Amino acid sequence: MKKVRLSIAVLLSVWSLAVNADNGSVVSGVNVEKSEQKKVRLYTQTAEPVEVAIIDADGNLLYQGNVAKGQKGTTSFNLNGLPDGQYYLTATNNTYWMSQVLAIRGNVVTVDERSQKQILQPTVSSYEKNKFEVVLPAKNVDAANIAIYDSQNVLVQAGALKGTAGRYDLSSLPEGTYTFVVGPDQKQFFSKVEIKH
Repeated sequence: MKKVRLSIAVLLSVWSLAVNADNGSVVSGVNVEKSEQKKVRLYTQTAEPVEVAIIDADGNLLYQGNVAKGQKGTTSFNLNGLPDGQYYLTATNNTYWMSQVLAIRGNVVTVDERSQKQILQPTVSSYEKNKFEVVLPAKNVDAANIAIYDSQNVLVQAGALKGTAGRYDLSSLPEGTYTFVVGPDQKQFFSKVEIKH
């Protein structure tokens, strides 16, 4: 009986990974869908609060709110008051950022899943003494920046993250705590590392 349960658990895990791989999603449990002519629903499943915003094409903030910690389910948005144009529905917390393009034309909203951008909190891990690899799981994000600050918030290194991973040699820096700031202009994530000689 124990072997059957283990087999089922393994199959469910593989199936779950396959589902996420099929849709290209890096943020599990967060999605935007059209619900009516000019209404959309945001689905969230998170143990942390989620900050939600609607922004127009000029960068003007039209709505900002929160989905409470531990609240799983649906948040509906009525876009009837918005004129034709392009808008962005964003959802973010300390572990992810998502932005979905919403196009309104002729009193109808369109949600194109292919235009959804997603980023998970990057992992910063040591691959040798005082050398670190940054991995930024992302979907449809063209560019991300990386900056490294010392304990006094002095910038010691900056540049673009090429692809979704990069390696950084900090062995020439003095001992201490350093902060990696990683992400696109819309969302930055922070990770601390220790340099010891």
